[in-house]
Amino acid sequence: MVPKEPLNHQDPSTAAQIHAVLSLAYAQEAKFLQVLHFAPLDRTPEDIRTSQEYWLGALQGNELVGSLSLGPDDEPDQISISSLVVHPGYQRQGIGRSLIAEALRRGTGMTFSVSTGVRNKPALALYAQFGFVAYRRGEIGPETLELVKLRASAP
Repeated sequence: MVPKEPLNHQDPSTAAQIHAVLSLAYAQEAKFLQVLHFAPLDRTPEDIRTSQEYWLGALQGNELVGSLSLGPDDEPDQISISSLVVHPGYQRQGIGRSLIAEALRRGTGMTFSVSTGVRNKPALALYAQFGFVAYRRGEIGPETLELVKLRASAP
């Protein structure tokens, strides 16, 4: 199993590594969702470095192969999974699943939320495995990407 550990995203080198994985994974997701403008791709290494989010990373040796970030939610008493990405070369190996499990383990008793594209069936199936249920829908962007917001309580 790939080790998961907190990341010091304030370190410029670590922020650059996170950004590299985010860029690859979100470019793949944008293509999958058939959108040209995908807001997560606008994020810079500096945005990551200065964020107030909590970051977990999955490492293969010294290589970052996945990350999950947690931040405040727009609803009270919830914490948001702001991003969950796995390097395309390491997908379908349980890395995303293990990052979610680790976040939930660290947040025992908390309510987590996450938003994803309505057409992103693999992500929806993954979150459903952890008891996330849809409770709100919306649209964003010039191409009107339909999103669903899910939530689950950590055991």
